[in-house]
Amino acid sequence: MQPVPSPPAVAQQPQPMQPMAAYQPQPKFLEKYGTYSFPRWLLVGVILVVFASVLNQIPNITGEPIASDYDDLEKYGDAASSYSSLVGTLGAFAAMMQSVALGMIGYAFIREGYDGNAHHTALRISVIIGGVLMITNLASSSISLF
Repeated sequence: MQPVPSPPAVAQQPQPMQPMAAYQPQPKFLEKYGTYSFPRWLLVGVILVVFASVLNQIPNITGEPIASDYDDLEKYGDAASSYSSLVGTLGAFAAMMQSVALGMIGYAFIREGYDGNAHHTALRISVIIGGVLMITNLASSSISLF
């Protein structure tokens, strides 16, 4: 007797081509760094606020030029002008950093309240309202009606 012949090999159907999707990071990258983390956004925002506050105080370290330190009135005028320019530049840069930081903190509050389903509803609503108030205050600080 002859052995039973094996069934014929069935060729696998080719998989249809999947459309190109947006870049997806590797899972081990997401585990290590993550894409969004409320504590991380909050921490970066607070660090920027503190750094902007320190930056705003740099002109106070050296102090304003004193007229008695200069023999020439023109040199004193140049030093006073330079000091005023430094105060204005660092103040503007610190204000921009604070705006970015408050925007990040407001965004983190809104996203945490919207996505965080482990919290009580009242806490989620309070966090969303706090984030909206922060961003609205930030946006309206430069608006003038008159």
